[in-house]
Amino acid sequence: MDEEELMYNPQIGDIILEDSNRTAAKIVKFLMTAPTLWHHIWRKIRGTQEKVEYYHVAMMINNGFNSVTGQADTIEQQSKVKLSDWNPNVKQIIFRKTYLTKEDKEDLKQEALSDIGRGYDILNIFGKLFSWLTGIKFFARYIEWPKAEICINRVAYWYKVVLGEKFGAKTHSELTTYTLYKYLVNSDNYRIVYKKD
Repeated sequence: MDEEELMYNPQIGDIILEDSNRTAAKIVKFLMTAPTLWHHIWRKIRGTQEKVEYYHVAMMINNGFNSVTGQADTIEQQSKVKLSDWNPNVKQIIFRKTYLTKEDKEDLKQEALSDIGRGYDILNIFGKLFSWLTGIKFFARYIEWPKAEICINRVAYWYKVVLGEKFGAKTHSELTTYTLYKYLVNSDNYRIVYKKD
């Protein structure tokens, strides 16, 4: 571990936003450049297009580093919700909610662990795409499989259930990694605790 990693002390509930150079990640980031296709075209014409840095969201599930593996433990939605070792070597930014009590952390952990093995919501991806193409938020809000989420919406759901947090959106289903990032970076209730470029 380098000096910066040693300075980071993982805590339950830390929100991780990661990047990747894979094709799928690039497509996801492109679709997050603007709320709709029409915004995207207008921003492209005006030269005001925003750059999306991150595509995936996960959450720290334990405090500190695992004494066996030497890594921190995360929970994330891939094809299914699973536990993973934190990878400090990818481009990422980690936010921590200020004033998160010990009970809040334990409740977040239990809520997240109760989702282990739950599936990925392909239907919601289409809902987000239809909202992006048409500008109608209805699709992103309501087209979804019950108890299935994509990575961003899974973490947002845990925060909604335990803390009533909405991250500036009407529902957790309409959030994207980029809208979450913009909310967190501009909020007085969250701070950056780790960043790797």
